[in-house]
Amino acid sequence: DLKDSLIKDFTAKKELSLEGKNQLLKIRNTESVSVHVRRGDYVQDNHTNTIHGICDLNYYINSTIIINEKINNAIFYIFSDDIKWCKENFSFLKNKVYIDDTKSAIEDLELMKNCNHNIIANSTFSWWGAWLNPNKNKIVISPKIWWNANPKDHISPKSWIRI
Repeated sequence: DLKDSLIKDFTAKKELSLEGKNQLLKIRNTESVSVHVRRGDYVQDNHTNTIHGICDLNYYINSTIIINEKINNAIFYIFSDDIKWCKENFSFLKNKVYIDDTKSAIEDLELMKNCNHNIIANSTFSWWGAWLNPNKNKIVISPKIWWNANPKDHISPKSWIRI
């Protein structure tokens, strides 16, 4: 019941940077799909990795296959705390844009929620980007296993595709 209010509350209060505005314009004028890749502490910290795990490349390959089966002319906007790794590993995607010129995580969240569809990592940051997405016909793909520590526990809505 609070979704509309939360969407309003989680809208950037400051104007987007010029780079953010340019990306937002592209996102709004394409069949946009945000792809969030969380690595950082999930990779570098053994304790965090043990609890959360990491979405492997096969997860992203399979997610984009599903999107391409459902959406014509999808453009994948890739968000990550490790864009270098994404650039080295996402050669399987033809229609992609790396979001590496924004000025803050708030801008990234604003851009992610404005994409038509979302492929999320097991990260609350990307979860919020997808949940705040106001598109009534959005497709959201979420990892089936959210926590390594408790694989049966999941936080994504049942309407999201879990793989």
